[in-house]
Amino acid sequence: MKAALLILSDRGARGERADASGPALEEWLSRQGVATSRCEVIPDEAALITTRLQEWADSGSFDLILTCGGTGVSPRDVTPDATLPVLDRVIPGFGEVMRAASLLKTPHAMISRAIAGIRGQTLIINLPGSPKGALENLAAVWPAVPHAVAKLQGDPEECGQPHVAAKPLLKAISFVAKSGTGKTTLLEKVIGELKKSGWRVGVITHDAHRFDIAHPGKDSHRLTAAGADTMLISSPEKLALSKQHAAAPPIRELIATYFSDVDIVLTEGFKQGDLPKIEVHRSERSATLICRGVNHDPTLLAIASDAELEVDVPLFDINDAAGIAAFIVTTFLARG
Repeated sequence: MKAALLILSDRGARGERADASGPALEEWLSRQGVATSRCEVIPDEAALITTRLQEWADSGSFDLILTCGGTGVSPRDVTPDATLPVLDRVIPGFGEVMRAASLLKTPHAMISRAIAGIRGQTLIINLPGSPKGALENLAAVWPAVPHAVAKLQGDPEECGQPHVAAKPLLKAISFVAKSGTGKTTLLEKVIGELKKSGWRVGVITHDAHRFDIAHPGKDSHRLTAAGADTMLISSPEKLALSKQHAAAPPIRELIATYFSDVDIVLTEGFKQGDLPKIEVHRSERSATLICRGVNHDPTLLAIASDAELEVDVPLFDINDAAGIAAFIVTTFLARG
């Protein structure tokens, strides 16, 4: 899939402000395997926006065009008005989903006028102007974007059928943080939110020290001490497995082996792993991030913080467990 980004900003076009949304979207798309072939900043002029969208869509060079900015109700917010004449057909669901996702964060989302639709074989989507808003809105609709693009290009597959060519998404995400940040407390609340919505949740925690689930005096402890390499304790309600090993198995192996019966796996820790990550940050604990700064971790999906940060991924309040759970659902579980 090839994408183009059209950034609408009077100040950006005049060189008075550096564009942050374009680079943030380009990096996010890259993580989805989408190449951004063009990114341009132009002023909020309706005629110019319409012309550029027509030129790009009709060129046949882009499968997806994302506009960024001008979706509100200010006098210079004209992007939806300039987009509508370009479209052969409007797709109302994209705008509806973006507004619904944004309403989890702010009531101001209801004044967004963003629209989406198709021209020829190109999908065009309006996004808000801020990097945070643009990324959150794009993540909300992304589960339907590859399928929509495939249909525009003549894919005969029925909409209700899974796309066999699509690479299955590993439905797991790591919560990472420096110690004392409140990661476990947030993770506990997110699990509760997901469970309230009916999702089956698996959890893996990382313990750098030795631990034992079999206690002295119990049969399981005696049998493990006798040399059992694998010990499984079963009861009518649950089971526990203790397995000796020389080195910790890879996280993906653990997920594949033990978590086939859940919808999503949340891990606590595994900072150096390659799973998608949500970093939990508390300003009084540290001024720096694990995944941004000296190290730029491409697997970072979002940040939960108690302070405003200028970042290139969605930023959530550290207490917004419901919003983070909704983000996990739209990013992972809504893909089916």
